[in-house]
Amino acid sequence: MTNTVAFKSVRSTQPALYEEHTFHMKKCVSYTYNYSPLDDYIVQHWETKTMSEIADDMNEYYQRVHYRVQVLQKLGLIRMKVQQTGITALKQERRDLRLQLKIVEQKLNEIGAA
Repeated sequence: MTNTVAFKSVRSTQPALYEEHTFHMKKCVSYTYNYSPLDDYIVQHWETKTMSEIADDMNEYYQRVHYRVQVLQKLGLIRMKVQQTGITALKQERRDLRLQLKIVEQKLNEIGAA
């Protein structure tokens, strides 16, 4: 059985996003290029596909997909993808251990002062 989730289009949730012409496409006649299908596709497939795959699927330039990803991230509709490599995981563990060490040292100082 498939898990179906009701999807609201970006156009219906953020209508102000499509009210004015974007400046980066100066040669286009105003309002001729519609980003809403691309935005909907990005929101639906962001967790499972890369920007290159989305560009290929939608037959768009990578730069347009990248631009729309930035816009959707600023609106909070999609999250940044963070890849946990071995180095980043170890750095995070080091930060956590340093914080724990600081807390333990404070407790030892409180006991020593009493």
